Amino acid sequence: MRQRARWVDGQTASLAVLATVLLAVYPSIRLTVQSPRWRPEDRVLISDFSVIEAVAASPFTVFAATTHGLTIYDRQARTWRLPVTALDGYPAARVSAALADVVDNAVWLGTTDGWARYDANVRTWEQGRIPGGVANLMLDARDPASGIFVQGAFGWGFLPRGALFPVPDRPLPPPGQRVVPLDARTALAQTPLADAMRALILTDPRLSSYRFTAAARSPDRGELFLGSDGVGLIRLDPSTGQWDRLGFGLVAARAGAVAAGPGGGRGGGGGGVWVASAGRVGERRGLTWVAADLSADTAIEGSGTLGFPCVEGRRLIASGPSLWLACERGVVRIDAGGSRIKLFELDAPSALARAPDGVWVGNARGLFVVTNDGNVVRVGQPRGRAPGLGSDMPVLSLVAVRETLWVGTAAGLGLLAPGTTDPLVPPDVAEQPALRAPIVALALLRDTLVAVTPDQLGWRDPATRRWTLVRGRPELGRVTALAADAGGGGGDGGGGVWLAGTNGLAFWDIARATFRVLGVPLDVPSPARDVAVDPPYVWVATDSGLVRFARDAALR
Repeated sequence: MRQRARWVDGQTASLAVLATVLLAVYPSIRLTVQSPRWRPEDRVLISDFSVIEAVAASPFTVFAATTHGLTIYDRQARTWRLPVTALDGYPAARVSAALADVVDNAVWLGTTDGWARYDANVRTWEQGRIPGGVANLMLDARDPASGIFVQGAFGWGFLPRGALFPVPDRPLPPPGQRVVPLDARTALAQTPLADAMRALILTDPRLSSYRFTAAARSPDRGELFLGSDGVGLIRLDPSTGQWDRLGFGLVAARAGAVAAGPGGGRGGGGGGVWVASAGRVGERRGLTWVAADLSADTAIEGSGTLGFPCVEGRRLIASGPSLWLACERGVVRIDAGGSRIKLFELDAPSALARAPDGVWVGNARGLFVVTNDGNVVRVGQPRGRAPGLGSDMPVLSLVAVRETLWVGTAAGLGLLAPGTTDPLVPPDVAEQPALRAPIVALALLRDTLVAVTPDQLGWRDPATRRWTLVRGRPELGRVTALAADAGGGGGDGGGGVWLAGTNGLAFWDIARATFRVLGVPLDVPSPARDVAVDPPYVWVATDSGLVRFARDAALR
């Protein structure tokens, strides 16, 4: 028998018992943010946090729910805390509303699947599903500690703190006592200065324009925080009109290449890495400096409507004051903090290495040098003197040892000695048939050369010039990059290399002949494209963004 019942807000809906049954089908789920394997500070995913769906502000914290994670801004310290992403339990469903919990340092989220609450102090989530999702949230200013009102498909219900699902029989607070999210349109109507400066605030250096998507006012009403759909979070003083962008995250969700280098952050100095995006046509693209402590970042996206000349970054190195990036269009040199960007057109380069006067570049047509004064010089002649390693052989990987260059080609490993024009096959390499296969990655661990073929891993003793070969790790998938780590496994100083692969990340302790594999998706969120070591961290460029691993934790 169907019966009509009046909800607390005066709307007509289905029988409350029916709603309860439906809600029980989607039980609430309580979970911690990290698996026991990882502490939050041991593994952090940095992605594109520029598209904001909801904002909430408390006296001390601003929470911004983005398409790729929850970002947390400390109002007193004026710094960003660790982001909370899918690795940490961030909801996969789109966020529709956010309210700061006035009792704890926490935030309530309404999503298209239901509700979620994140406690930033203890770093835990509570989540629950509601049919039709939650469109809005409301707190009772007279009693914010009891719970929160959620608006679902059946109208408003009250979710008691710690309850499994909302109940429909609690009346809404009087209109003057309702604490609800502040939408962007209302915020602009209340702040004429912000509305007047909208075009200035929402236009980036590439002359692209964006929209305000969400807003939150601090409890003291001294600051207004506005979310956008492309330039991140904006802090504005309503009384003076002074504003600034609180930029945080990468320019694109996919990271293609990463390199440790000189500080580029607004704070200056300190450790960190440069990250090149690997986006798609139409997406933002460029480089981002990520400080080791995540306290600052700087984006290089070029200027004008064309912006940065590359879509997919593939290899990146920092050499002196310059950054060199290999991408689908060629090699890009970036100088003076991004104010000078020059493209050298080469067919799809796949390898870079520092040269005495610029960079070595390898691509499907062979080996080149791009000099510091802007010349592109082909190395060797179309026919090389060494069988199978002519200068027109596709070059897949490179590593420089002072003025000598090891060249990994589609036909094996060669050596370009000073004063020569073609890579030759040294006798120790010729004795190893396995090294006649494509050399997909090279690295130098102190004086030890490490080479990777599709099936095997090898290292060369610098004293005896003898090679040791072992089978590859099938669970790692296809190896995409190497990074030397002179710290060794378990702190023994023996040294090893990190291998990025399509199925995860691995550390090869050469002295112990052991492997430590971190797989997708439990440890690494998606296929790894590149890896760099900048102690005490290991940085991994993945299809989900940049992952910062605490090195010691990754080796445990």
